[in-house]
Amino acid sequence: MRSILVVPALPRADRPDSAMPKTLAGEADAFAVDLAGIGEFEAEAARASALDWIAAARRTGKPILIRVHPLASGLIDADLDAVMAGPPDGIILPDAVGGRDIQHLGAKLAVREAENGLSDGCTHILALAADSPAALFELGSIARATRRLIGIGRDEALLAERIGVVVDQAPEPLRVARSLCLFAAKAAQAPAFDCAEQGEGEAFAQSCARAARDGFSGKFALTPRQARAINAAFASVRTS
Repeated sequence: MRSILVVPALPRADRPDSAMPKTLAGEADAFAVDLAGIGEFEAEAARASALDWIAAARRTGKPILIRVHPLASGLIDADLDAVMAGPPDGIILPDAVGGRDIQHLGAKLAVREAENGLSDGCTHILALAADSPAALFELGSIARATRRLIGIGRDEALLAERIGVVVDQAPEPLRVARSLCLFAAKAAQAPAFDCAEQGEGEAFAQSCARAARDGFSGKFALTPRQARAINAAFASVRTS
């Protein structure tokens, strides 16, 4: 997966009829349906929408991941109860703090795999594991956390908010966190995915190329055009 396109799990009533087929027909290598970005009062409708995305993505043959609420939110169990009936190819765990959180999610998945007649371990985990100062200190514990792990990523905007810096100014703490995320993925022998960011112009293309050169395996996209730019940047680096 070079590009993972993030799509909001909008309730069916709020989702234009053409949105899903148009998005799935794009060039993104995989899709991440975002439940965590939906408010608690719309969560049930969003979970139903996530099942629609899973079914539609199955017809394209492309991987479909679900970004659930963090473990500490109290909403993750309801998320998993709903979407594991799909089932998705994997779960994106935001705000993961080291191997303990990844193992905790793995235990929850094992229960739901059994409940849904799925093979044990078939649901993968992509952990967003560099989103807080505490998480950065636990990155080394991920290497032996679980065989489910298919990647490590980060939410740079969330980390910036928590430490009180501005992303656009590229402060040193964010650069350190980016490098640590990459090192943790290499130690775990898992792909590293660079964070999503705004923009679709030359600056974004340069950011994609830098991520590919630095050793990231892919990057999260917010739009289909971003996904196209990510694919081009990573293809260029791999063939050079």
